[in-house]
Amino acid sequence: MADNEKIRIPDIAVLKWRNIADLLAEVAGVPAATINIAEEDSIRMIGSGRPEAAPFDKDTVVKVKPGQRYYFSAVMQTREKLVIPDATKSDFWKDSDTLKSGFVAYAGVPVFQPDGELFGCLSLLDRKPNEFKGPVLRLMEEFGEIITGHLSLIAKNLQMERDAKEMRTLQGLIPICANCKKIRDDKGFWQKVEVYLEEHSKARFTHGLCEDCIQKLYGAEKWFQKEKKEKDKGKGKGA
Repeated sequence: MADNEKIRIPDIAVLKWRNIADLLAEVAGVPAATINIAEEDSIRMIGSGRPEAAPFDKDTVVKVKPGQRYYFSAVMQTREKLVIPDATKSDFWKDSDTLKSGFVAYAGVPVFQPDGELFGCLSLLDRKPNEFKGPVLRLMEEFGEIITGHLSLIAKNLQMERDAKEMRTLQGLIPICANCKKIRDDKGFWQKVEVYLEEHSKARFTHGLCEDCIQKLYGAEKWFQKEKKEKDKGKGKGA
């Protein structure tokens, strides 16, 4: 099951998704529709807000324990759409936890993230047998693609926020030691320049020695003087 805990979903997106669930339930003529989001060992459900959808009429988190059977868990595990016309006639689903909540029929389609990883699923639930014929499943798939598009925009906006934060961090006055050149971060700790910049930007460092430092460190060494003479001689030939 995918881990979507790191995805911060804006309230406006949750509202849009709840409207999608409402519309799905209305078009399909069923009491409940949910958007289920996979989060490690639990499932976050965004309900349609319809009172007749209880207990799936509001946002809630369901801890999935071993042995429990939920219709939407099967969709997420198989990554395939699922239709259960009448759970009471199924040996597998007749003891399911969803059926115990009073929902006899189910239709669900998986929803994916832009990179192809599973995000969750869209679900329709009915209190009476239902084969979900007609364009209902296709409509659910279309709505799933809309949610995938929302997720792509959310990811891009989060990246833009991170980039803007990095740019703001490197603006203004930066406290630097006049002697050792370490930088004091916003927590009061002194760090090497390269460590500070790597933590606050996308810059990565590769180390070397400038000519002044090379001369200072190795200028008195015979091997260095020999290499320098050969290099200077080579430059003279190329001139």
